[in-house]
Amino acid sequence: METAGVALAVFGTAELCLKYGGRLCEKYRSFRDAEIGFAERLLILENRWLKVEVQVEFLRNVWSELPGRFQTHFHSILSVINSKLVAANDLLEQVMEKSGQQTEHAHAFLGSRGKVRRVPFALSLKDAIDTTIRELDQWQCNMLDPNWYQLVLVPGLDVQKATSRSCTDESDSDQTLDGLRCLLSSKDHIDDSTIDVFLPYDAVDVMASGVEFSKARLGTDKQSKDVVLLDRVQIPPGTDYEQSVSDVFHLVKFFSSIDPELFGFLPCRGALKDEEHCDLVFSFPKHCDDPTSLRALLVQACSTYPLNARLNIAQMLARSVMFLHDCQFVHKSLRPDNIICFATHGECPDKPYMIGLDRFRLIDARSKRLSDDLWYKDLYRHPTRQGIRPEKDYSMQHDIYSLGVCLLEIGLWQSFLLWEDDSESPAPREEYLSTEHLAIKNPRKRAFQVKKRLVKLAAERLPGCMGQIYTSTVISCLTCLDAGNTGFGDQEDFEDDSGILIGVRYVEKVT
Repeated sequence: METAGVALAVFGTAELCLKYGGRLCEKYRSFRDAEIGFAERLLILENRWLKVEVQVEFLRNVWSELPGRFQTHFHSILSVINSKLVAANDLLEQVMEKSGQQTEHAHAFLGSRGKVRRVPFALSLKDAIDTTIRELDQWQCNMLDPNWYQLVLVPGLDVQKATSRSCTDESDSDQTLDGLRCLLSSKDHIDDSTIDVFLPYDAVDVMASGVEFSKARLGTDKQSKDVVLLDRVQIPPGTDYEQSVSDVFHLVKFFSSIDPELFGFLPCRGALKDEEHCDLVFSFPKHCDDPTSLRALLVQACSTYPLNARLNIAQMLARSVMFLHDCQFVHKSLRPDNIICFATHGECPDKPYMIGLDRFRLIDARSKRLSDDLWYKDLYRHPTRQGIRPEKDYSMQHDIYSLGVCLLEIGLWQSFLLWEDDSESPAPREEYLSTEHLAIKNPRKRAFQVKKRLVKLAAERLPGCMGQIYTSTVISCLTCLDAGNTGFGDQEDFEDDSGILIGVRYVEKVT
């Protein structure tokens, strides 16, 4: 009975969303011909609403196929957008009542000339529509989109069939979702389509310069003359070469099938392959140039770097990690060196893109438990994943821990690592990591002492500069594998076959 009650509640909430959203757009359409510049705003609003409408219809069509945890979570999300749409309708009515106008006659009032009193009404109306657009964007970006692509994990979900039951055409989101499901369903097969993935090895002229504090290199595509970024994926000796090539194939397909602006991965043109490695060839984002690594930004530690830019970097990284896991990959090398930032229109770099997947693997592939013993890389690894022979298999939670260390540095806006002028390897920043922590001889004890130090830093330093919500998020990531941490659920939640539960927990806690 409880399940049936939730289902009825969701259908009712979905109907209300469609009702209030449609009513809102209809009201604002009455101002389309007003001579105060509403046309562009209305087009933006209708564009936002069209996407929301398609996704609400889609969720209603697939509701019975969703696991219980997903149903509960998406019901909460639909309830939020419904409240925002009700508030947007109320705001418009308040503006109309204050002006003494009826909606159906307001466009004539706005279009009239020589009346001073129409100016404050016009400004109030512009503010109202701008507020509605902003609220829809915030809900879409922070709540729905981070969850939407987890639907690829739901077994047996037929995206095309569900979309065909909708009264609207398939949206870009649905097409991407369907494409990712097809990609994941073919991950065990490699065929002649790989010819579109692997480029001639001399297709790119590699430049002498690279990206500072990153292993990424720059090059020029000989055919298009575009500047590209190259990221090397090693094929270790003794590994299954064909399997490694197959994994790279799926990685390239993955990077070429997604929206880089939404998920924080650069568009991939293909890969250059030889017997020891594959170089992934990435395009720059639109209207962006001059890439810099997050490590370089943290080393510079500019005190005037905008807080909203730092928060944007943190949010995009969290979303990228989630999406990578949704598509059945683990990163294994998440640290500021492997995050490339771009700026648009001369602004500060605030668009992060993940690279450095030299140790990536598919989630369902067997962990080889191979690593290195470099302390400055171990800093970003959970204590159970440090050293030449880590004691635990790599899992999604280990990426979440690495994300926590990165978020801590972003919050403090300083690098934990520093380089002397001629030094090839970094030294710890004494303010945060003393040599005393790193001098402990017992590797396991040293690793857990460093972790303890990072959690303490987050608890003491972050609240004053980033707030309590950000602080608790970082601590949750750093302690996600602790026995007493329930923020991401019980261990069984991490081990479900589809990965749905950990995905939902992650979105609720981090994004």
